[in-house]
Amino acid sequence: MLEGVARRIQLNVSERRPLSVGLLIVLCLALGVVGGLLTAAVSPLAGFAIVFAFILGLAVMVNTQVGLIAVVTIAYLLPFAVIPLPVGGLKLTFLDASLSAVLLIWILKLLARPEDRFISSPLDWLILLFIGLALTSFIIGISYTSGQLVRFFLKTINSILFFFTVVNCVREKRQLEQVVKAIILGGFLAAAIALVLYLLNTTIAIRLLETLGIVGYPTGSGVLRYIAGTKTLRATGTSIDPNVLGGMLFLVLGVTVTQLFGSSPLLKRRFLFVITAVLLVSLVLTFSRGSWVGALAAILFAATLRYRKIWLLVAVLVIILFALPQANIIFQRMESGITFQDQAAQMRLGEYKDALRLIQLYPWFGVGFGEAPSIDIYAAASSIYLLMAEQMGLIGLSVFLITMLVFFIYALRPANKIMDPSLQTIQMGALSEVVGALSAGLFDHYFFNLYFPHTIALFWLFVGLTVVATRLGKSSES
Repeated sequence: MLEGVARRIQLNVSERRPLSVGLLIVLCLALGVVGGLLTAAVSPLAGFAIVFAFILGLAVMVNTQVGLIAVVTIAYLLPFAVIPLPVGGLKLTFLDASLSAVLLIWILKLLARPEDRFISSPLDWLILLFIGLALTSFIIGISYTSGQLVRFFLKTINSILFFFTVVNCVREKRQLEQVVKAIILGGFLAAAIALVLYLLNTTIAIRLLETLGIVGYPTGSGVLRYIAGTKTLRATGTSIDPNVLGGMLFLVLGVTVTQLFGSSPLLKRRFLFVITAVLLVSLVLTFSRGSWVGALAAILFAATLRYRKIWLLVAVLVIILFALPQANIIFQRMESGITFQDQAAQMRLGEYKDALRLIQLYPWFGVGFGEAPSIDIYAAASSIYLLMAEQMGLIGLSVFLITMLVFFIYALRPANKIMDPSLQTIQMGALSEVVGALSAGLFDHYFFNLYFPHTIALFWLFVGLTVVATRLGKSSES
């Protein structure tokens, strides 16, 4: 059936021109009516959102590269934005629609053009096994799952499948460079927005963020976040949660730093320097300790393996850190986290203890992705590894760790043999970000949390980009 649909996509446009033009006119008229009604009844932003979604959908159908860049842009700038027009009673996010559209169009094109063969990698079967185990655990705990959790679980699977979309749609060096540029610019804009909102008067910042309520964002004073028990504001931008923003920012920081010190950067160094500075300031102002750990791990990994000059940057940053007005808050926050003195750290320690107890009770396949079967236990932990073990059991966690082991073997073996300087820098940048994500995952859960599908998609994006850069680097030498 899909193959038949795919072949129809390949029909000669010149033979169907009158029908195509007529259909396009009808669609535009319908879009204008719907957009006008939403603009009049709801908000001008709602009308523009529908128009944007329609244009984006058409662009993705023409070129999957547009879809990939759209996913990156939406994930960084409006990860929780909801399309105002319900589909089957449900309101999809722009990210859901983009991920699904790119995946579907890639599959249809693969069926329509067999010459564009499926590109495999050593991770394929392991990732499919991981997804299969996730489905198994989900079915086991289906009795304790709500309709909302079902939708978020499907979003999570869609985000993991993004790996296959990236590996198969990014086939050329030019495409890879375009996606990396989109990541850098998307991360920079997210950091700049967060920094501006942080520096603005809180009343004005709240009003600006409340304008996003029309696309599903929360409203009220709760849109701003503070360190628990204090009046110290944390940067959130359009990410709602400061820890999530921190995780998204350090996933760009490693790329920009390696580009800054690489021999063949994709952007001019003066621009990269400004972008890196904005990313660093915004990351610090999230006061997210897990994100700081992830950023440090990513940067030191790249510095140790290839770019020794990064160590000078780290030394300069440490000196600057001591000179910042927030230096005392930063170091006190790190100290209280290490010694488990503050409220958040103590709650995290309690979560770890409860997670270990749950894993002992349900060691093999976990309790699934819903509520825990018993009222005296709960499935929640500020660690992707403990959360994975709670929900998917030790078997699921083991498959994930094996997948990551195979990933590092695949990427590191030929790393020193990639002679193309641009591919070499991209590969090291993406690889360092995976290291950072896995390190931050020790202390936070947003890379495997059903409620943050965009960060899950970003994690598998960087895994996919590392595989692509490694493959292209190996082929260029053969």
